[in-house]
Amino acid sequence: MLNHDFLNTFSRNFINQIKHVCPIDGYLTYNIDNIFHAYNFDVYGIPNSSIDEYLNVQIEHDPVSFRHFYHQKNNVAVLDHYQPNEVYRDFMKRWQVSDTAEFFFRKRNGEPIFGISIFRSPDKENFNTLEQKIFESFHTLSESYFHHHADVIDKNLFIDQYNLTKKEIVVLEELFSGLEGNYIAQKLNCSLATVKTHVQHIYQKTNVKNRQELLCKFLR
Repeated sequence: MLNHDFLNTFSRNFINQIKHVCPIDGYLTYNIDNIFHAYNFDVYGIPNSSIDEYLNVQIEHDPVSFRHFYHQKNNVAVLDHYQPNEVYRDFMKRWQVSDTAEFFFRKRNGEPIFGISIFRSPDKENFNTLEQKIFESFHTLSESYFHHHADVIDKNLFIDQYNLTKKEIVVLEELFSGLEGNYIAQKLNCSLATVKTHVQHIYQKTNVKNRQELLCKFLR
């Protein structure tokens, strides 16, 4: 499960950085459970009742909803570039929204798990191509930081399938936290040689060559 405090801080900082380069009138953040379900909505600038209507009816008309981008590689999508139909345009008009830009943050395997939507009211121009490029750069710069704090280790997978010892599981967690061997040794109060032995056993048992392969293979 994603850390709620981290997501609050991450989304607040991300949106504040966006505000420094272009004006927005509101935002929406949400967790994505699967292609059919999003939850934990935090909205600013439009009434909460708009979210109920969106989820119950309008999401099927939204060309940049997380459902449409669930299996795609796009991480940023601007609504105006996808020409929403009249039904969805009417919905946005009633809630005083002219355009939205969607940001999808994904697991290392590509599945989206967190979304940020920013929007503008009708008294402003829609997001332009230059702004979208800026948004894409912001997302790229934030991606590694997001992964580092949002990754979840599936301990049961390691224990059941790879027969890792308790010590190896502890070292594994420190590897995923980004610590180097000497720091792991200090934290666990053991020698660097012992840590290196545990790391090599982990690599052998899981059939990987290095830490990066380990991260890509097993972080959810």
